Amino acid sequence: MKNFIYILLFFGTFMSFKAQEKPNFREMTPEQRREYIRQMSPEQRKQLMEDAATMMAIKNLQVPAEKQEAFKSLLKEYLESQKTIKNKFRADFSQENLSDAEAKKMLNQSFDLGQQLLNNRKVYADKFLKILTPQQVLKLFNQEGRMREKFMERRQKMGPPKGREPMPNP
Repeated sequence: MKNFIYILLFFGTFMSFKAQEKPNFREMTPEQRREYIRQMSPEQRKQLMEDAATMMAIKNLQVPAEKQEAFKSLLKEYLESQKTIKNKFRADFSQENLSDAEAKKMLNQSFDLGQQLLNNRKVYADKFLKILTPQQVLKLFNQEGRMREKFMERRQKMGPPKGREPMPNP
């Protein structure tokens, strides 16, 4: 009887560990992956996409194992910095209702923010050069736009998240 209880405890413990494991996306079909991602909260989905982008960058740039943690934290810092600058631009305005003066002001603001983004990129290029080679930094910045396009394509294929409107076609 004791052996039976120990066996049950062993299997119960094993099953609880198994239940806590993250699913292996490589073993899932595309439909299973889509459904799994659709079930995530927006925060979980955002984190998953950020982690995927970081891992893709590490793989594409062939960042050495000993530099990966420093690279991850610097990349996260850079992306947050870029996001902070981008959020300064108010994109929810109605272009039809703007006066000429307001439109010109918005246009100049977009140029100023573009310059801030460029200056920020220069600052972080110097920081990335302490971890990566110049070729890797160049590849990272070139890859940045391609990753955004890939995620947008995948998001359009998967459909909008729960409670959101579909994305407009450009």
